[in-house]
Amino acid sequence: MKTIQTIMMTLLVMTLLAGTALAAAFESGSSCGAAFHNSTTCRGAYTPPTTTTTIALPANGILDYTTFTVPAGYTIYFTKNAANTPVIIRTSGNVSIGGVINVSALTAPTESGTAGNGNLGDDGQPGTGGPGGFDGGRGGVSPMFGGLARQPGGAGKGPGGGGTTGVPSPDYWGSACNAGGGGFGAGGGTANYGCGVGGSVYGQASLLPLIGGSGGGGGASGSSYNGAGGGGGGGAITIASSGTIHFPGGIIYANGMAGGNSGGSGCGGGGGGGSGGAIRLVADVLSMSGGPGLVANGGAGGGGGPNISTGAGGAGRIRLESNTITGWTTSNSSPAYTTWTPGHVLVPNNPTLAIVSVTPTTGPDNTVVKPAPANPTGNADITFQTGTTTATVSLSAYYIPTGSTATVYVIPSSGVGRSSSISSAFTGSSTDVSTATATITLSPGNNILQAAVTYTVTELVAMALPQFNGEYVAKIRVEGGMDGKSQVTYITASGKEYPANRAKA
Repeated sequence: MKTIQTIMMTLLVMTLLAGTALAAAFESGSSCGAAFHNSTTCRGAYTPPTTTTTIALPANGILDYTTFTVPAGYTIYFTKNAANTPVIIRTSGNVSIGGVINVSALTAPTESGTAGNGNLGDDGQPGTGGPGGFDGGRGGVSPMFGGLARQPGGAGKGPGGGGTTGVPSPDYWGSACNAGGGGFGAGGGTANYGCGVGGSVYGQASLLPLIGGSGGGGGASGSSYNGAGGGGGGGAITIASSGTIHFPGGIIYANGMAGGNSGGSGCGGGGGGGSGGAIRLVADVLSMSGGPGLVANGGAGGGGGPNISTGAGGAGRIRLESNTITGWTTSNSSPAYTTWTPGHVLVPNNPTLAIVSVTPTTGPDNTVVKPAPANPTGNADITFQTGTTTATVSLSAYYIPTGSTATVYVIPSSGVGRSSSISSAFTGSSTDVSTATATITLSPGNNILQAAVTYTVTELVAMALPQFNGEYVAKIRVEGGMDGKSQVTYITASGKEYPANRAKA
């Protein structure tokens, strides 16, 4: 009997020790911490220099500090970078938010018709999303500007973008269709009479990978005026602290923007609202001593055609992860937050792939580096003189294993002749930026360049990624072009493919 008791006591001690290990202090991964110290990327202690401050995001969106403090009365914004990454703030010490951090949609869509500013030339322009969020759709173009009456507006950008059909059901007596709102944590609102289509739910409750809200659709054109533009989606932010994140009265906004209004005889439809964005807090301790807290609401639908509703943007997502949460209540979050113990700050690791430049190796432009434009349109972004038939493409990647190779595709905009080539192995850092090059052959006329890389993940990484019907992710494919935006696809062991931005909780 004594032997059995001894064994039971030993098992109890082992269980307690295991429980202690599971509740170990969280490490944010900030380069300012002793374990990850890097004097190049560590920005030291942060306090805003002025009451309204805008922080420029680096290419990967990651800002590392020792401490991060936003005093009461201060407001912080962030500029969108070329890749439109979310905001990632990591600290080795404490975070205190007494003021405002705002990653909401940046600009409102322009109003249309008599609801506008009198300058009809800018009618229907969409709103822009916050950092990591997506823009709204453009309003439909009316006959006044060479379009058609009841022409559908553009769909909102992002996985949950709202849209319009342009043609209402037969029992509708108005002139133009209003748009649907963007979706994210909740579906976007729809417009009645079969007009606006609300955007879908996407992403995960864990906010891994971190992604922002989607834009509302643009309203359909009227007989006289353009449709109004859709509102942009809220941006996305993660704040991760190895210490405490404390709210002594502060607030973080990640709201979607309202859709544009449209008015006047022969007006177009109103724009759909952008969806709320994403807010994720990860720390050893999360404490609240005074609200409001966290807000990621969708924007309202814009007013437009008579007797017809416009879709509002759906709510975003909010996540709290901590070993100890004190003072937080349901009133400190809109929409409601989900909770968990601290996990990975980034999808290990959230990969990106981009074409950064193209250098001709034949023709008059031989050896002249042609960098990718800051805002490519897909039409004549880079031009070469006659006689250029080959070129070197330079690739840049984040968090793609070194030694991997990419396939670069050359796709003629018309006709046939699609070709591909394999890049050199990526060199640099598997945990940061790496580079590679590929030699391509160009077809006469316009060509579209795309790059893709597929790599196998480790078991540790697979355990941190979502599962699909009980299957773990075995490989990840990353596709990118010159716009700095990457499409990540999870591939399970059985070969099924799931786009990362549509991976549901």
